[in-house]
Amino acid sequence: MTAWAAVVCGAVFVILVIWMLIGSNKRRSSTGTEPWLLRAPLLRLVLAVVSGLIALYSILLLLAFGAEDFSLPDKANIASPVIVAATLIAGVLTAAYAVLKFRSHLLSEARGKIDAQEDQRAGDKHRADQEFALIERFSKAVGLLATAQPISRIAGAHLVLALGDEWKSGTQRCFDVLTSHLRALGEKKAIEDDSIFGPGVREEIRLITAELARRLTGTEAAWGIASWDFRGTVLGDLDLVIAGQLKAVDFTGARVLGDLSLTRRADSVVPVLSGIECDGDVILNWEQDNVNRPVDHVKESLDLSSARVGGSLSVAGQILDYDLRATEAEVGGEVALAFEEFTASIYLDQMVIGGEARIGSDTLKTSFSQPVREDDSRPATSLTVADSTFGGLRLRNAVRGPQLDLSGAVGYVDLSNSRFPSEVAANDLDASSGLDLRRARFDATLLLDGATLPEAMEIEGLQLSQQAKNGLESSDFPFSDILFESAEADTAPAVPAVASEVFDWRAVVDPLRGVYPASFFEQLERRLERLEVDLPVDWQARDTFAAGVMSAVSRAAAVADLADSDTATVQAALRSGLGLTAEGEMSR
Repeated sequence: MTAWAAVVCGAVFVILVIWMLIGSNKRRSSTGTEPWLLRAPLLRLVLAVVSGLIALYSILLLLAFGAEDFSLPDKANIASPVIVAATLIAGVLTAAYAVLKFRSHLLSEARGKIDAQEDQRAGDKHRADQEFALIERFSKAVGLLATAQPISRIAGAHLVLALGDEWKSGTQRCFDVLTSHLRALGEKKAIEDDSIFGPGVREEIRLITAELARRLTGTEAAWGIASWDFRGTVLGDLDLVIAGQLKAVDFTGARVLGDLSLTRRADSVVPVLSGIECDGDVILNWEQDNVNRPVDHVKESLDLSSARVGGSLSVAGQILDYDLRATEAEVGGEVALAFEEFTASIYLDQMVIGGEARIGSDTLKTSFSQPVREDDSRPATSLTVADSTFGGLRLRNAVRGPQLDLSGAVGYVDLSNSRFPSEVAANDLDASSGLDLRRARFDATLLLDGATLPEAMEIEGLQLSQQAKNGLESSDFPFSDILFESAEADTAPAVPAVASEVFDWRAVVDPLRGVYPASFFEQLERRLERLEVDLPVDWQARDTFAAGVMSAVSRAAAVADLADSDTATVQAALRSGLGLTAEGEMSR
């Protein structure tokens, strides 16, 4: 009896388990990846547990106690069969409860996952509905922009601007449609002919431009635009800060109905301004690039070629480290390139400038980079103003002037108080309106073949090296005798000298370049070059000059945060290498 019960219950258990596994596998495709215990029917699960426990109990009675008919033998050491039966029942109930509890837990987890999925689907549907509603609003706004009535177009522009504030994933789309609208106005010449779009076009352009500028770089800037594409657009007064991770800023062929002011941060792209037309002033505030780039990296130029500026053009900063090209540009007012140092070249060929062109800082001495040593392969920084017309060109107080090309230029030229270590070519220059070369110094070739010069030239203190004189002798121009007669009898050599010693501070400094930071030498070179401009004849014997050299080292060390001991080492090297007899200043 006991054996048969064990066999039957065990068989029932196996059948139920197999049945549940087959059924749960069939349901997997529709229910996902829930545990098979959760997918199994509850009645089969309970019957399987009960039958399995009965089979185990029967096997226990049969093997442990020899109870073939569920009755214990007299020799069994059991107090009462009732206790055994009660224990079995309690075990069955406990196991069933545990199974049901575990299943309930799994069911709760499954319901939680289902609820989360439903919430996610509801959220996705809500976002999709919201996106669809935004797209519908966007389409209506674009339709308003295409109407002929100015009031409708302005309303459409406001709708697009509001959508851009609300629709974070669509800000680029809103920006593009507004610039496309401004581009269409430019292509149809709506600003010249009100009959095309009706009156009020300029007010519409200024409103859109002002709102775009506020969202792009103002205090409320909220539009994350990857690229500013203003090509061919018509814009109002615009003041933007170019910063961050912008991929491009392009104003090619744009028309500005007012002033354009741009501030270029050190880590940002270079704006493209070729072919731009601006009724007012163009002002570009420039920060030197501070991004570490590969040695073979080719920098793009600051391109103002073929620009038309009704007012003045101003590019200002501390160091211009990108080539500036403004060939064939027209500027109604002044051109000011207000930098203390130029490490890149400037191309102002075939320009028409109504006012003056001022190169360099108004208050500080200006420097153009030159090869430091004879074996240095880097070219000298050049300034080309060939075939340009201007009211005046002023390049004054240059510690180191550029390689200058004034060939074919027309206008007043002022190069006073500047030193030119590289060639200056002024063939066919028409400076009949005036030429100021007071205290100018030309160390390399000076060419004036075919130049037209005024009879009354300002050339007091002019210094010509032998190489410069040779270039003038090979040139054919009027009043050449005036230049030769007025130039100082002892013309300055390429490097100033006294007796048998020269102020060759570079030979002293160059061996130390690998020891101290490059920023220290940049500051030191700038200060020593200023001392070199007004070099006294007896500089080795002057206490004040030696003190100036030591002060230049101290100030450069302070900017570069150089240690006092290192500062003293450089000061001692310069004192010894230059033969300074004065003690000078040894510390900061």
